[in-house]
Amino acid sequence: MRDRGRVAQNPSQTIWRCVIPVAADQMDTRMHASRAAQDLFEQHGAAVYRFATVLLRHHQDAEDVVQETFLKLLQHLVGGGSTSNLRGWLFTVAAHAARDRQRRRARWIPWAPVHDPRVAPPELPDEDGQLRAAREALQRLPDRDRLLLALRAQELSYRDIAAAARIRPSSVGRLLARALDRWGQECGRAARLGSGQNVKTERHGLI
Repeated sequence: MRDRGRVAQNPSQTIWRCVIPVAADQMDTRMHASRAAQDLFEQHGAAVYRFATVLLRHHQDAEDVVQETFLKLLQHLVGGGSTSNLRGWLFTVAAHAARDRQRRRARWIPWAPVHDPRVAPPELPDEDGQLRAAREALQRLPDRDRLLLALRAQELSYRDIAAAARIRPSSVGRLLARALDRWGQECGRAARLGSGQNVKTERHGLI
């Protein structure tokens, strides 16, 4: 049974607690795993939420991705899973969860503008016309381009990007370059910038 009690008010700081009956001899392991999962949520929860909002256009879907990702993390830790590269593991799980929700919505919900509200990203201190145009251009890209750019913005390795996007590691560089080029072209059209404008995707809040 799940208790969907929120730990924080901000959607980007949301996590749900699991209430799962366990034997007494498993309690120490679960408590240790729960503390580790909470620490990782505090470090990466907001980034996972922002990542999900790039891929999905519904706040509830993005929150569900965060929930599913950290519940799976708890299960992974309780089961004695590897603790190496947990950051890459989190974004891989989040990418797969987001993809599943995209497929379910495409299959079951007839599209209409009312069903596709944009998730408003947090406003940046240096928000200006170019940044807004870049955000909007990002949302017009194909799903895989947005996924690759969002993963790149998290500074993941090509191996982690390949696992999250389910592509060959040898293809990551080529597909990323194409995604960046398409994003630059979209920014150029939207903001009247040259197609050669250098679009930066460092982790400054744009993604």
